[in-house]
Amino acid sequence: MRKTTKRTRIIAPKTSATGITVQEVDRNGYVTNLIQGWQENGKWQRKFIADKKKAENFAAMKRISMENKGRQQRMILSSLTQEKHDEACRAFEALGIYSLSEAVKFFMVNHRAPDFTIELNNAISRYIEDKESLLRERTINALKRSLKRFADAVDNTDVHTITSEKITFFLKSIRVDDTKKISRKTWNNYRDELHAFFKWCMEKDLSTKRPYCFTNPAESVVRHKNRIVREDQELHPTTSSPEKVQQLFTDLMTQGGEMIRYFALCYFSGIRPEEVQRMNGREKELINLDTSVITIPAAISKTRQQRQVEISPNLDSWLRAYTSPILPTNFRKMIAEIRKTHELSHDEMRHSFISYHVALHRSVGDAALQAGNSEAIVKRHYLNLHPREDGKKFFSIYPQKTKGFAVIKKTIAPTQRLKVM
Repeated sequence: MRKTTKRTRIIAPKTSATGITVQEVDRNGYVTNLIQGWQENGKWQRKFIADKKKAENFAAMKRISMENKGRQQRMILSSLTQEKHDEACRAFEALGIYSLSEAVKFFMVNHRAPDFTIELNNAISRYIEDKESLLRERTINALKRSLKRFADAVDNTDVHTITSEKITFFLKSIRVDDTKKISRKTWNNYRDELHAFFKWCMEKDLSTKRPYCFTNPAESVVRHKNRIVREDQELHPTTSSPEKVQQLFTDLMTQGGEMIRYFALCYFSGIRPEEVQRMNGREKELINLDTSVITIPAAISKTRQQRQVEISPNLDSWLRAYTSPILPTNFRKMIAEIRKTHELSHDEMRHSFISYHVALHRSVGDAALQAGNSEAIVKRHYLNLHPREDGKKFFSIYPQKTKGFAVIKKTIAPTQRLKVM
């Protein structure tokens, strides 16, 4: 019988440290970790440990022990306890090619807590106080609500403990009406507000004891691209039909007409509701019926740029018929009730003005000048939204004060005007 030739080993012997492995296995219906690959007293050993971390630590210690076999052992005096010494050995094993001092330096630069710690709500109060002189009241109030909502979501923890994961979880958890997820645009708005807040927290300022943190956790949070945001928005802005506007003004007339000037300016001049409110008390200065021009100063304008709005004939009639102040004392409650009764969505009045202006005059540039928008925005959202006939109806809504209701005057053809004359 031919004697079998002994095969030459071409892999590392199992007595080497690299031969120790950790593998998840099914043991009697339970998942556990099998550590194997070393010998003791000439016998192969194996061990089962359920906890993954403990299994990895055990394997690391075994590898160190096997690598030290045959090496010269040294007795070194150290202040480290046995537990700390073992932990240092595991750290060296996990770091691989990196030194322990390099790892410590990286950790101290990126993760050390600031000398002064502060809770989110306290930091937010200081941030708002610092920004109040730079932002409009409406913007400040919205900023307060957003940041307070985030602080409540993370239990008002210290600023330096916030991570990008916490911010992402917060953004994913926000719901509209408790059911619908927020749009990409709203996501970006929240993300940008938090990014600006943490950027402020990183700045050095002795008066507020900053910095509160050394990294901006919002920096790595996803921000949706503008192209995708535009696709996520409504295809067309919400507008009111001429008949709906006629009914609204009829109801306002029967209620005494206190809110007519406010809604007339919003609907027939396209001035933003917040801008109209800031005009209150300055009507004689800003509204010139003789030149048919309304001036929106930079201090009132949302864009901080002065603009002029042409007064249409029907708006002129409403402003001459009702000369009371733009806003009564309890205007906020009245506006809320009117919007609810007539189901007016946000910016519906302004959307109506721009879309009907473009429909009637066929001029994107003129509509952009009056509304304070760019031509690109007007063209993208309002062009060909309504037929020209609806534009004529909209700007033909006049007060019939003696009878107490609003009417849509019929457009008279040039030939008919000649016959009347």
